[in-house]
Amino acid sequence: MSMSAVETDALICAFRLSPTEPLGLEALELRPSPAQPLWLHFNLLDNRARRYVEQQLSLDDDARTLLLGSETRIQALMLDEGFAAILGDLHHDFNIDPEGFGTLAVYVSPELVVTCRRHRVRSVDRVRREMQASRDDRSPLDVFLLLVDEIVDGFVGVGTDLSERVENAQDRILAGRATQQSGELGHIRRVLARLRRHVLGNRTMLQPLLHRIAPRCNDDQRQQLHAILERFDAAGQDMDLTMERSRLLQEEIASRLGEATNRNLYLLSIVTTTMLPITLITGVFGMNVGGLPLFDSAHGFWWVMVGMTLTVVVTVLLLRKNRVL
Repeated sequence: MSMSAVETDALICAFRLSPTEPLGLEALELRPSPAQPLWLHFNLLDNRARRYVEQQLSLDDDARTLLLGSETRIQALMLDEGFAAILGDLHHDFNIDPEGFGTLAVYVSPELVVTCRRHRVRSVDRVRREMQASRDDRSPLDVFLLLVDEIVDGFVGVGTDLSERVENAQDRILAGRATQQSGELGHIRRVLARLRRHVLGNRTMLQPLLHRIAPRCNDDQRQQLHAILERFDAAGQDMDLTMERSRLLQEEIASRLGEATNRNLYLLSIVTTTMLPITLITGVFGMNVGGLPLFDSAHGFWWVMVGMTLTVVVTVLLLRKNRVL
C-alpha cells in the first residue's frame, strides 16, 4: 500500500524516537530499526489503517490479531521480539460516564511501537503533546511506559473527582437533603465499578508483564514500572474506600427515608384513630331512617357537635394515657 493510500484520518500521529521527532505520512515509508525506532498510531475505524497494519507492517500473527481484533478484555501477549497488550483507558472526552471507558491496543518491539484505537482515548493525546514538546531520545518501551503512566494519571484524577463528589453528597445528606442524593450516588457507584475493573485489569496485566520484560529494561525503566504498579495499587485502594463510603451513604439515605416514612405513617395512624369516633357519629346520624335521636330537636346539631368534640377529647386523653402520643 502506497503512502498516498493512507491519510491522516487513518494514521493519527507518528514519531521518530531517537531523537523524538514528529512525522507525517512519510513515516509509513521508513524502515524502523533499533537505532531509529518509530511510533505509529492508527485509527482502526478507518479501513485504510486496518489494511496497512494487516499488509504492510512486519508483525507477529498473534500480535496482528490482537491489534486488529475486536477483543476488549485487558490482556498482554509476550512475543519473541517484544509484546502486545490491550490497555484499559478513558475516552478523550470522559465526563464521569459509565460508558466513557475504552481500550488501546499496543505492540512494542525493540524498533517499533504501534498503537491502535477505535475511540479517541485520553492517554495517547497527552503523550503525543508531551513528545511534540521534547526532543529526548526514547525507546519503544519508554513510549509504552509513558502511555501506561498517563493512563494511571487519568484513573487517579477520575477517582479523586468521584471522591469529592461523594464528600459533597455527604454534606448535602447531613444538611437534610438526602432524597436528592440517591440518584447521584447510584451514578457514582456505577462509574466506580467500571473504573475499578479497568484499574484492576491493568494492574493484573502489568504484574506478569513486568517480570517478563524486566531483563530488557534498564534501571530507570524498572523503577518506573514498579512506581506505576504501586500507583495502580493505591488507586484501587482509594476507589474501594470511595465505593464503601458511597454504599454507606446510600444506606444512610435509605435509613432516613425509612424513618420519614414510619413517622408519616405514625402521624396518619394517630389522625385516623382520632377521627374514627367522629366518623362513626356522622355515619350514624347520616342514616336516613326514622327514630334518629335529636331529629326533632331545635338544638340537635349543637348537641351532636358537642358529642363529637367530647369523643375527640376522650380519644386523645386515652392515647396520651397509653403513651401513644
